[in-house]
Amino acid sequence: MPSLPLLVVLLGLLAHAAATSSPLNLLPQPTHSSIGNTTTCLDPGFSISFSAHAPADLRAAATRATRAIRASKMRYLSPTYGAEFFPATGGCTHWVKSLTVAVSDAAPIAAHATRKAEARVEGYNLTLPTDGEAQIAADTALGAFRGLTSFQNLWYRHNNDIYAPFAPYSIADSPQFPWRSLLLDTSRNFFDPATLRDMLDAMARVKLSVFHWHLTDSQSWPLRLNAMPELADKGAYEPSKVYSEADVRQITAYANARGIDVVLEIDTPGHTASLWYSHPELIACHAASPWGDYANEPPAGQLRFADPNVTAWTAQLFTNVIPLTSSAYFGTGGDELNVNCMMSDAATNATLAAKNITLQEALAQFTQGTHKTLLEHKRSPMVWEEMVLDHGDLGLSNDTVVDVWISSANTSAVADKGYKLVHASSDYFYLDCGRGEWINQDGGANSWCDPFKNWQLMYSFDPYNNITDAQRALVLGGQASLWAEQADASNYETVLWPRAAALAELFWTGSANTGNASFPRSALDALPRMHDARFRLLDAGVASTPLAPEWCALRPGACDLTS
Repeated sequence: MPSLPLLVVLLGLLAHAAATSSPLNLLPQPTHSSIGNTTTCLDPGFSISFSAHAPADLRAAATRATRAIRASKMRYLSPTYGAEFFPATGGCTHWVKSLTVAVSDAAPIAAHATRKAEARVEGYNLTLPTDGEAQIAADTALGAFRGLTSFQNLWYRHNNDIYAPFAPYSIADSPQFPWRSLLLDTSRNFFDPATLRDMLDAMARVKLSVFHWHLTDSQSWPLRLNAMPELADKGAYEPSKVYSEADVRQITAYANARGIDVVLEIDTPGHTASLWYSHPELIACHAASPWGDYANEPPAGQLRFADPNVTAWTAQLFTNVIPLTSSAYFGTGGDELNVNCMMSDAATNATLAAKNITLQEALAQFTQGTHKTLLEHKRSPMVWEEMVLDHGDLGLSNDTVVDVWISSANTSAVADKGYKLVHASSDYFYLDCGRGEWINQDGGANSWCDPFKNWQLMYSFDPYNNITDAQRALVLGGQASLWAEQADASNYETVLWPRAAALAELFWTGSANTGNASFPRSALDALPRMHDARFRLLDAGVASTPLAPEWCALRPGACDLTS
């Protein structure tokens, strides 16, 4: 048996060998990368310089990145927590003294983040040498920001040293899909602006690009509009659970500066019961009982969309909301329309009879009348899949984006109609599933979308399944959704993270996978990156659920089924 000191040395050598043979644990996995085997450290005098074209929000992002790197306590995930990279006789012998960031376009990050998805340019090149000057080069500030994020996530801490263990690094990276989205519902339970900013910071760490903000729903109306203050004054839970126009603008600006587009959704004509408190004349079947006959969940209530006055009112509502962001998109909902609610409403039946039209024809008129406002404001509509698949031809514009949510099997039907789509299917990407039914009943029950969608299931998704080669350009990307029946600021982070990071990589790196040229991607290959991302989120103060015992996180491959 070797002596204890020799055993420690041998264990260190084995850990170092395992570490040096591991892939780059950067999430999302870069499109192209190469690494070396030299440990380099961040010089105490490290600084960042810029080309003349660098905008102010990119410079601010670099300041934040530098501060975060210096404050980080993130340790390398190995049995010795990275001690193997430092000989017992000494510390750092190689130093990165500076980073130069060069961009070709002077437009700010925010301007690029809010363009049409297909027009966003996020690519970058990053080199980190063993000594001297690191470099990021990008065509846009948005691309340079993604490069800064990668640069930040290369560093670890050992005692007082900040180091990168595999210099030199060379990365050439760009996303396969521009739409990498997280939906949060802020109606069922309220999330204060500070919580939303924290969420946006975490999203930026894994290069998510869209915050789909489901602002309002039947349970509450938290958006206070200057021109329509009564909606929130009467429809919010309480005055403290309200977003002012200034709040929305500030949250949007915060997101845009972090490379995230904010797409607001005002769900109509269903999911609008909360408007009854301020405008009862607009709402059919409010709080009708039993609620299961009139809505998917309580309380019941939908816009009387057959009434032209309701269409005009809704169009004005959209006119007041649209300018709160600079996004090229605006969500109008359209999911879970309950026909029984409408046909049991005397006012709706009278309108249909007077106009001699069907309910479907009334829905088409409402949709075209309200979407006209979007097009006048140069916004592309975003709708849920029922607006394309369940109600005939509603006259949607060709640039409408469709969230496919009921089932991933419905993707082909949406693509066959020629619409751009976002994969948001409940069978893969609904983060609230698997926690049991929240509707009260003796003995409890499973929820409609159980079981739990773990990260490996999400990661196994093929964005091109049921899509022809000619239709691939219609796929903008994917979305993880957190509906907030059982989530608020007290627990949402552990529901989101690190699972949302799996979606971020799936739709950033696409099918470029080591040793596997197509989908599905390998969860075995991804797990070390997921562990690294999870521990970095913890280091940043984000509550993030463990993926496995820490013993497994420190020993890549040791807990695989085939190991």
